[in-house]
Order: sequence, then structure tokens, then C-alpha cells
Amino acid sequence: MGAVQITLGLYATVLPAMLAVAWLALAVADLRRRDDLATGARAGWAAVVVLLPGVGPAGYLLGVARLARPRAAAIVVGGVVAYLLVLLATVLVGGTR
Repeated sequence: MGAVQITLGLYATVLPAMLAVAWLALAVADLRRRDDLATGARAGWAAVVVLLPGVGPAGYLLGVARLARPRAAAIVVGGVVAYLLVLLATVLVGGTR
């Protein structure tokens, strides 16, 4: 196993967790700044964001966040595309056995 395979494997392993943490941080920061949502709605969204890692923050950022829609879409979809590219590169470099 070469250095490139190890590096790509590490990225493929760590990137989903890093994306989930980044999306969580953005969603929580946006929720803290929201004055237009009732306290119960903010608490509900906070529970969804924290209890459903990856899916909760992505859903909040794409659906409810105050971020501009193109920016939120670029953050979420761009992260998913980056992960898929890393997976593809891992498969292509590693080959099948």
C-alpha cells in the first residue's frame, strides 16, 4: 500500500466527520443569531441538528438557515461532491483486488 493510497484512505475516512462538524458549527451559529424563530422552534431545530449528524445540519442549512441559498447549497453540495471525488480517487488509485 503506497503513500497516496494511505493518504486518500485517510481523507475518505476523516472527511465525512469534518463535514458534519463544519455543518454543525454553521447551523448552530445561525440558530443562535435567529431572533425571528420562537424559542420552541429554535430548540426543535437545535435537537434535529445535534441528534442527526450530517443530515440534520445539512437539512437546516438547505431549508431554514438565513444563509443565502446559493451559499448554503455550495457549502452542503460542495462538501458532498468533494467527498465523492475523494472516494472516486481512492478507488481509482487503490484498484480492485
